Amino acid sequence: MKRAIMLSLALSIAVCLILLALYPEADDFRLGNTFWNGMSEASSLLNPTVLGSFSDLPASGHNLTLLLIGPERDFTVDEAEAIARFINSGGQVILADELGFGNSLLEKLNLPLRIDGSLVLDPLFNEKSARLPRARYISTQQEVILNYASIIRGCNEPIIQTTSYSYLDRNMNGEWDSGEEKGPFTVGCIVRLGGGELVVFSDSSIFINSMIKLSSNRRLLLDTIGDRRAILDTTHWSQTLLTTARGFVVRALGVFSGLEARYALIISALVLVAKFMPVERKRVKRVKIEEVLKLNPSWNRQVLEKLAEEIRSG
Repeated sequence: MKRAIMLSLALSIAVCLILLALYPEADDFRLGNTFWNGMSEASSLLNPTVLGSFSDLPASGHNLTLLLIGPERDFTVDEAEAIARFINSGGQVILADELGFGNSLLEKLNLPLRIDGSLVLDPLFNEKSARLPRARYISTQQEVILNYASIIRGCNEPIIQTTSYSYLDRNMNGEWDSGEEKGPFTVGCIVRLGGGELVVFSDSSIFINSMIKLSSNRRLLLDTIGDRRAILDTTHWSQTLLTTARGFVVRALGVFSGLEARYALIISALVLVAKFMPVERKRVKRVKIEEVLKLNPSWNRQVLEKLAEEIRSG
């Protein structure tokens, strides 16, 4: 009975781990997320290297682009210094953020531009909603579609701007009110530092799956990066318990991707099954000693009781 319980428990844990590994990614911006809020489309275009720690950021940024998409925490001094070295050595950094966490990086880089944080709407030029305003790439006049974007203050070299019909919805009521600022607003800006450049977009969602196919959004991404190799920062995204557990399981299962490792896993599983599988024994019908003595009165009771005990113990 104990072996059966242990085997059932082991199989249940194995099934749970497999289901966890197969559970689709659903968190914002994840490369493996094929839903509307993921970046699987951008991943197929760029095939970026995932940056899990800023200690792994290359010292030279030559021919490289670092993507800082939708940061959910402030940047530290050490991270800002690493990014500054990366840019000054020829690297390109793309910061896409409407919430304002990127301002901590801009401040530490001693740059004047800031992400405002307020929502920009356009009731006339939009993609079916004022919250999806159209903006123009200044150099080509191509249109891009924004998604719940903000604006950039203090930019000396704007590259994308909204129309003059856009406005900042300070009180978030979806309507223009007296005193609310009108456009055009800068939503894309470039800053040249040393041998590299920092490109800032005040919209973290511009390259997600549901947006990258709209208008010239895909072209904007490809034109901005050019032939550089992309690196994606994942350290500034919050990690849910499910995401953390899934990542651990996927990495663990990756160890068994080799043929020899798979054979070792199968053999180990068979050994565990053999160890814990209960062995079915032939059932012996229990016979009362009194009935035997009635049929054979001359037999010794003590001997019969000893035999019965040995049979019951197997």
